Amino acid sequence: MREFDADGLLLAKYQGKIFIESLERENCSSLIFLRRFFKSDFAKEMDNGNITLFTLDIDEAFDSINSQFGKSNYGKNKYPSEVLYWIGYITRYISYTRNCSSYFVYKTFPPKLLFECYSSFHTQGEEWVIENLLKLIQKSEDYFDSNFRLKEILRK
Repeated sequence: MREFDADGLLLAKYQGKIFIESLERENCSSLIFLRRFFKSDFAKEMDNGNITLFTLDIDEAFDSINSQFGKSNYGKNKYPSEVLYWIGYITRYISYTRNCSSYFVYKTFPPKLLFECYSSFHTQGEEWVIENLLKLIQKSEDYFDSNFRLKEILRK
């Protein structure tokens, strides 16, 4: 596990702001935007955790995602800005501190689950959130360890 340092905090806040901006900049639903984001090369770059690779400019994120996937007009349902910020923040926190990809976090804790948990989870500490999300999906902290997951697959 990696310490959530100043770089991690900057990345988590940056991702939260990107998610909020999606309300204004994207014509697709929040779920479509989130899927595109988490599958993007931009998210993969953020997974490296190297803050020096980013200008922290919101335009950079949208330019990268839209150049990779093109514009989308699919879907209409948009999440509230405070929910999007929290989803962005907590998913980057998990990815950063557990050294796992954004896409892995997205698949483990789908945005619909995070949306449903928002009202009772968003005022809690990050580690409490992770512990309780893991309980909801009946997994342990070991699940973030790729070697543990591989051993589980081999056992089956």
